[in-house]
Parts: sequence; structure tokens; C-alpha cells
Amino acid sequence: MKVFNMFREFSMKNVKGYNGLSNEQKDFFDATYKKHLASMSCEERMNYTERHVKKVVPVIGVLKVSYDNGESFLYLPSSKWVQHPIE
Repeated sequence: MKVFNMFREFSMKNVKGYNGLSNEQKDFFDATYKKHLASMSCEERMNYTERHVKKVVPVIGVLKVSYDNGESFLYLPSSKWVQHPIE
């Protein structure tokens, strides 16, 4: 396990579904999450830190990521994302 993966395992340990992801899915999440956060202002980013990630669910080729503010996004290949309607 790489050092950055150990930090990831610690910071995401309370996120429902995260521990069940494969290492490839975790790497996919990390790359997309990093770009997603970078697209936001510093103030907005505070609502999407690791402690605000509620759940990560793999769905054939994408990850559905839910936040505790009620928003949900599909993390797509090529480190892209789209907002997903709440169920």
C-alpha cells in the first residue's frame, strides 16, 4: 500500500461504501474528487471536504458520491462529474 493510500484510508474510513471499493475505484474517486474540489471557490469547497462525503456507491463504470448537504454527483471516467438528482 502506498503512503497516500494510507492517508486516504484514514480520512475516508467513515464514508459509507468507501471501504468496499477496489483500489482502482478508490484511485478513480481520488482523481475526480481532487478535480471536483479544485473547480470550487475556497468557501464553497468547505462544504465538500472528506468529512462531508456521506456515501460512495459504484455504478457500472461510474461512482455515485453523496454529500451530507443533500447533493449527489456521478463521478465519470476522465475525471469528470455531473450533478445527480436526489433519490
